[in-house]
Amino acid sequence: MSMNIKKTSVPLFLMLSAKIFCQQFSLRYCIEKAKQNNTVVKLAGQSLETRQKLFKATQNNGLPKLDLLAGYNYIGEPLRVNLQQVKDGIVEGSANQAVYSANTVYQQVTGNQLSQQVQDVIYQTSKDIISAVYPNYNPEITKQSYFLAGLVVRQPIYLGGKLKSSRKLSEEQLKSGEANLQSSKDITAYNIALQYIQIMYLNSMIEKQKNSLESLQKNEAYADNLLKAEIIPPYQKNWADIARAHGETNLKSLVMEKENALFTLKDLMGISLDEPVEINEKLNESTEIPPFISSENNADIKLLQSKKAEAETGLDITKSLSRPNLFAIGNLQFFRKDLPVITPPWLIGLELQWTLFDPERRSRNLASESLVKEADLLIEQKQKSVNLATKIAENKLVSLKEQSETFDASRKQAYNTTEMVRKRMENSLSSVKDVNDALQLQYETEKLYYTSLVAYQTALATYFYVTGNPENITNYIP
Repeated sequence: MSMNIKKTSVPLFLMLSAKIFCQQFSLRYCIEKAKQNNTVVKLAGQSLETRQKLFKATQNNGLPKLDLLAGYNYIGEPLRVNLQQVKDGIVEGSANQAVYSANTVYQQVTGNQLSQQVQDVIYQTSKDIISAVYPNYNPEITKQSYFLAGLVVRQPIYLGGKLKSSRKLSEEQLKSGEANLQSSKDITAYNIALQYIQIMYLNSMIEKQKNSLESLQKNEAYADNLLKAEIIPPYQKNWADIARAHGETNLKSLVMEKENALFTLKDLMGISLDEPVEINEKLNESTEIPPFISSENNADIKLLQSKKAEAETGLDITKSLSRPNLFAIGNLQFFRKDLPVITPPWLIGLELQWTLFDPERRSRNLASESLVKEADLLIEQKQKSVNLATKIAENKLVSLKEQSETFDASRKQAYNTTEMVRKRMENSLSSVKDVNDALQLQYETEKLYYTSLVAYQTALATYFYVTGNPENITNYIP
């Protein structure tokens, strides 16, 4: 006896534990959870963070840039002075200088100039001597390798609006990132709402199918009693068995659909598929139509508008490329050993850079202007699409509200019909199959009713998404 108690207590404990630890999620909670964990939202958030860092970086693009320049150089041959190329000039000049000096000294002593013959002798003798002692090679003046190091500073003074446009472009890209994040959150909230509505529909259908199955089982038991009393033939009992089996199969199918729907919801929420989650909410049977609003908050339109602002800033940058750039520069060489030419250790100055001819400039300007026009057309196209979707959603809400009211009246009538047929069967005025058929009709009218409710709430979620307020659906769904 005690062993039986232990055997039954273990699965009972596990069942109770599963119920305790299984979390009940509301639609609002599912949306908030998805904002934190959904991969699409996290990717958009990471992109926004990147743009924020780039925007912060552009705030300092007007500050000077300081670079350390260092290099090791090795030349194939040492630098040499080409003495042979200037030999004739040096020899000739030196000989003439010797004649001039001798003539000057002689004139100061005697008051007369040297004779031309003597001058020619001095000239030729000097030329022969200098030619004899003149090097017949080109001497080296540096080593083959040397190392340089220094600091270079460059301060932009005027760049034709490039710095301002660069900052503005980064700012517009930041706004695009924010719009993209909001768009990702909106589409995620919309998808969560649709999936949640589907689960509520399955909850409602599971409940109705359980009720229908319970009625079919009662009908089957009643048919079994009638068969034992030899009031009905065996085939009518078989009909009751088949109807009950179909009811069980339908219930299992609905339960499996709900399990798959929960997997999809957990994936959208960005949580583990193994995490226990249960949603028992059923479809709200209220079909209250919300006050209609404009679609000015649509996130996709805002994203396109920010893209247009980017394109306009890109056009400004393209035009600024034709303007001159002026920089203040400075250079400090603190390591310049073994240089072939001795240069000053530092310098400061101004540097002007201006592209006077660029064959691609006009094409780039036209392409940037075309990009702005393209953005305008995309915004116009999206705005028309959103306006159309809004009007369609509004009309669907009105139509589906009327449809659900009609189906609600039909299912209530089906309940009455089923009850009448059952009483007739109890009085032997209708068959077991008639009751099964009535129960099947009742289930189908229930299904039509709840399908219309799903369509209504889907249209409601779509309307809020299109108008840029997807989370407003939580005011109509628990």
